[in-house]
Amino acid sequence: MNQISTISIFLLLLFSQCYSRSKENSKYSFPESYALEQMVKINLSQDLEEISGLEWINETVLWAIEDESSIIFEINSQTGKIIRKQKFAKNKDIEDILMVDEEAWVLQSNGNIYQVENPFTEYSNTTIYDFEIKGKRDFEAIIKVKNEPEILIFCKVCSWDKNASQASVYSFNLDSMAFDEKASFVLENKQLKDILKEEDFKEVKMQPSAIALHPIENRYYMLSSSDKWLMVLDTELKPLGFYHLNPRFFKQPEGIAFGQDGTMFISNEANDGNPNLLIFQYHP
Repeated sequence: MNQISTISIFLLLLFSQCYSRSKENSKYSFPESYALEQMVKINLSQDLEEISGLEWINETVLWAIEDESSIIFEINSQTGKIIRKQKFAKNKDIEDILMVDEEAWVLQSNGNIYQVENPFTEYSNTTIYDFEIKGKRDFEAIIKVKNEPEILIFCKVCSWDKNASQASVYSFNLDSMAFDEKASFVLENKQLKDILKEEDFKEVKMQPSAIALHPIENRYYMLSSSDKWLMVLDTELKPLGFYHLNPRFFKQPEGIAFGQDGTMFISNEANDGNPNLLIFQYHP
């Protein structure tokens, strides 16, 4: 093989690889206010191998929970180091966490909610509120409705939903301390028809894993770990934006939280590696 042929083959292979990578990257997107290339990645302790929920507390502190231990972890938001931790119940499948009036509210996959008063103190006390609807169910996301005495929990996979194209949302009232008996809302992939092409939105699996309220935009940001997407919704749960996430960076995104300045935190479970925390500065 002469030198010209060798160079030609090399250039062809290089072009093919670049084209393939460009084509792959074109499938993925990210909100314009956040730069993926400026992401800061922090590896977390193996104690958080199955980190499944995040909550922003202040400029230096996040709360986190992981699937199996029923422990609330307080971690440094800049280093990822565990500051302290506290067990709040017997080991259960725990999926998400939020803070309401200095108390921790934790979601179990079966829909039960744990109210943890005075966390990280000797006076800590846990009350369980049972989700009464029977049937196969897997809840993974919880959020407090702004300015309302209401918590919403989101089905990832529930037997009463028709299929992966929809996800039921249930309400817990903080005045009556009780769940509504019927779903307050149903998310459906057909609600994305004004955002995505038909052949795309019909393929979306509506399986939310985490949700947080953006403090500046006043919009919900919702993650799916199973279908690798990030969705932006208004406060009425109407989809406004949809982004397919690159699994190179988002191997198993299970938690999301925002700082008051709009800094976005996303956590990934280990998934045969290290659990990590991804930090994105807000650039509106």
